[in-house]
Amino acid sequence: MLLVSSTALAVSAQSVSPTASVTKITTSGKAFDPAIYGDKIVWEDGRNGNSDIYMYDLTAKKETRITTSGADQYCPAIYGNRIVWEDLRNGKWDVYMYDLSTSKETRITTAGERSRGPAIYGGKIVWTNYLDDYWEICMYDLSTKKKTQITNSKSAVWPTAPAIYDNRIVWMDDRNGKYDIYMHDLSTKKETRITTSGLDQKYPAIYGNRIVWTDDRNRNDDIYMYDLSTKKETQITTNGFNQYYPEIYGNRIVWLEYNNENTNIYMYDLSTKKETKIATSGLVYNPAIYGDKIVWSEKHNGNDDIYMCTISSGELGPIPVFPGYTNSPTDPNKDGLYEDINGNGKLDFDDIVAYYDNIDWIKENAPVAFFDYNKNGLIDFDDVVKHYDMI
Repeated sequence: MLLVSSTALAVSAQSVSPTASVTKITTSGKAFDPAIYGDKIVWEDGRNGNSDIYMYDLTAKKETRITTSGADQYCPAIYGNRIVWEDLRNGKWDVYMYDLSTSKETRITTAGERSRGPAIYGGKIVWTNYLDDYWEICMYDLSTKKKTQITNSKSAVWPTAPAIYDNRIVWMDDRNGKYDIYMHDLSTKKETRITTSGLDQKYPAIYGNRIVWTDDRNRNDDIYMYDLSTKKETQITTNGFNQYYPEIYGNRIVWLEYNNENTNIYMYDLSTKKETKIATSGLVYNPAIYGDKIVWSEKHNGNDDIYMCTISSGELGPIPVFPGYTNSPTDPNKDGLYEDINGNGKLDFDDIVAYYDNIDWIKENAPVAFFDYNKNGLIDFDDVVKHYDMI
């Protein structure tokens, strides 16, 4: 495996905004379906004759083969040090997990059912489970070692995988005769129907209070968003082409657009209301986003590989004012990191307190790259320690 810089990628580099750099992650020619969390990218790879799960660590610049069973593994997802995927080694589809911190692999499902499309958030894993000719959404809690069936409608839809953020699970459901988006809140044990247009809504994703999906109410497929906090629905795309497979992180939404038999990737920033072309070679698919990094699969000369776009500071949108303050954060030493949280022009202890008190708010409302002081791709407590050490 060879990591190639954006300067060597004339085809991809020409297809993105000049303020975004593109990096080729794989060279196997058989890499698909990437997912990203922090500085780690995972994907499925057919270089060994079957489909295995691989990972690339952007910080260590190291590729690791995660699965070696010889059977097929697909649809990887990652959160923190945990990678999950669907696995055929036992003759039926199971969900497996690998913990990078312990180097331990765990079989999550053991009932001999078809368990497909896993997603993970913290210690909770969700997937679509096949039961007696119908599909249901199930969850496994790593802390309690307990499996829970989330739905009982016999109408969850595969091959669309569920998505999870914190205590909220979203999925595609056909109980009303058309595809709708539903949500289950684990904290309240309440199910909510999100879409009610009467036409098909598909491929949901969730981040914080925002749910995005593909919607065909306008007789083509558009991207829509629903904000749980404002109870407001917003149409994101309006150009008449078909858009699919949206993903969301903070204020940024990415999706795949079909345009005259070409597939391209676009991004919309909710804070700037600006749409940006990310990858427009015409043969791209499977976009995913984390912070200022977008990954996807791209085909060139019959080879499928994973690419990554890093959005530059100029494309990350404005620096928002933190709750309780009147001035936007500043970058006193011009190093690209915004250490002056309260906006008074200097770094002081109040900035440390403001950062600590608003860690979750930063994740949802601010460009991660500006506040990721330890440069691991995450907003976490280690950033607070690093911030304190700067005083």
